[in-house]
Amino acid sequence: MKQEIEILNPTAMRQTKRSKQAPRRFGNLRQTRIGLLDNSKPNADHFLGYVGALLKQRYDVKLVSKRKMSRMQADCLRELSVECDVVVNAFAD
Repeated sequence: MKQEIEILNPTAMRQTKRSKQAPRRFGNLRQTRIGLLDNSKPNADHFLGYVGALLKQRYDVKLVSKRKMSRMQADCLRELSVECDVVVNAFAD
C-alpha cells in the first residue's frame, strides 16, 4: 500500500505595496536642530553617538540628546518635537 504525503507551504504569497515618501521639509540638513532619542536599549547610545558625530561633521547641525527610560515614558517627545526640526529614534541591542 502506497501512502502519499501532501506538503503544504504555510507562507503567504509575497505582496508588494507602493507608497509615497513622507514630505520633506528641508532641502538638506545644514544647520538644523536634530534630536537624538535613545530608547535605553543596549548600544543605542553608541549608535546615536556615531550618527550624531556624522551629522555634526557633515551638516553643522545642533544636536539635542534625550533618553527615555521605558517604553511608556514619553515626556521628552513633546520637548523634542518643539525644539528640533528632525528626530532620529534609535532601537538597538
